[in-house]
Amino acid sequence: MPSPISIAIIGLGYVGLPLAVEFARKYPVTGFDIKLSRLNELKKGNDTTLEVSKAELNAVLSKAPAETGLYITSDPDDLAVANYYIVTVPTPTDKNHRPDLTPLIKASETIGQVLKPGDIVIYESTVYPGATEDDCVPILEQFSGLTYCTSALTSENSALSIRSALSTSHPLSTQHSPLSTFFVAIPPNASTPGTRSTPLQK
Repeated sequence: MPSPISIAIIGLGYVGLPLAVEFARKYPVTGFDIKLSRLNELKKGNDTTLEVSKAELNAVLSKAPAETGLYITSDPDDLAVANYYIVTVPTPTDKNHRPDLTPLIKASETIGQVLKPGDIVIYESTVYPGATEDDCVPILEQFSGLTYCTSALTSENSALSIRSALSTSHPLSTQHSPLSTFFVAIPPNASTPGTRSTPLQK
């Protein structure tokens, strides 16, 4: 029976790749990155960040996004099979030491184009308080035509499983702001209580 959970990891760096490999042991995972040289090395089973061994990576690589395992791609259309999106792109600083949200914004645009009602978006990237709600939510809404919801996560058993796995499977989840923001996608006319202090969902 196909898994009801399909995960997309946006950004396959030292945070995203270990998460992708961990989840790919049990679920279909689509690993997305725009850096072709990075994708080519991963497809050969090589991780230059040394976060994942060649044996671990080769054990989960798959040839289709709907299969259990890790499917690696740079094609945004391949993300459409997912119902969980985990953003792990870097958040660098500019020459004035201000956060550069460009990778986060681009990732939100990419996800927004394939987001469906009921999908969950998790921002694992390290950002300042309010950044995801102020900068990412409007982009997700603009590109998807959906509205974010702050009340659905606690009633989603599968979402709680994802949250638990993220918190325990990867040490960076506790070193950074853990699972900083959740979004559960819902139709635009649905009632959505808003808050900045609780996990957000679209």
